Amino acid sequence: MKSIKHDIFSELVINKSIFYNYLFRVNTVEEVTTKLDELRSKHSDANHHCTAYIIGKNQEIQKYNDDGEPSKTAGMPMIEVLKKHDLTNILAVSVRYFGGIKLGAGGLVRAYTKGVAHNVKEIEFSNLIEYTTVSVIIPFDQIGNIEKYIRDHFEILDTVYSNEVTYIFNIKSKEYDSLERTVSDNTKGIGQLIKLDTFETYE
Repeated sequence: MKSIKHDIFSELVINKSIFYNYLFRVNTVEEVTTKLDELRSKHSDANHHCTAYIIGKNQEIQKYNDDGEPSKTAGMPMIEVLKKHDLTNILAVSVRYFGGIKLGAGGLVRAYTKGVAHNVKEIEFSNLIEYTTVSVIIPFDQIGNIEKYIRDHFEILDTVYSNEVTYIFNIKSKEYDSLERTVSDNTKGIGQLIKLDTFETYE
């Protein structure tokens, strides 16, 4: 599975109907609700706000909404495009301003498919990366040997001073063994590296 790095917008005009097509990166259903509320406010005079979203590492949550268009002519083709590209944590919204010419069921399916497919073609994909939150404990007399390396390579979340110095930060899990060797080599084997937590995020 993959997601997207940035949100994207495009406009499509078919037989005088205007389609504003959005792709958003989302992590929760609550974020979906917030995005939809924002778009309904922004495009309050639109005829349809058709949606499709997928959330979860294994695409556990999948929902779509035709929002007044004929059944399965909008939301379903939109979500099929997302599934075809193995996307997750993503929300697709197509806002339609009706231009007075009916497109028919086939025309609607093609229009809503085209809007999402165009955006997917333009986006930059992101992959699921596992991170580990670590605690590095260094005796005061060894700080000078490792502190600059830590500060240059990682974003420190917290620093605790007691009989030694403790740095807390996140690293890519695959870098854990390398960091452990670096800490040991630069503190005469005294520095400690402790795993506090692991999490995954798309980037």
